[in-house]
Amino acid sequence: MKKVSLLFFATFFMLGIFNGLAQEEPIKKSTVVAAEDEDGPIMFKFEPNYVSQNEERKEVIAKTRKIIDTLQISERKRLKLIKDLYKNGLSKRLQKALLVDVKMPEVEE
Repeated sequence: MKKVSLLFFATFFMLGIFNGLAQEEPIKKSTVVAAEDEDGPIMFKFEPNYVSQNEERKEVIAKTRKIIDTLQISERKRLKLIKDLYKNGLSKRLQKALLVDVKMPEVEE
């Protein structure tokens, strides 16, 4: 009896494996090139100079951050200014901190 039930179980197990394998579809490689790959991302249709604007913004942020790091202010205020810089660009608080009284020496001619 054990042999018959074992043979019965093994037969259904093997049929289950073969049926499971038969249900999978082979992976097909697509040879069609999408239009997006040829033209680039769709975003560039609407904003063609996005990359250059982003690079300019990063340069301004880096320059302003260097200026903020040289100021003689507390660490908390420095962090607030850096947060303002990244979130809002030049905010009123940031402009006030960066405002410097420049006195030019008089030149005698």
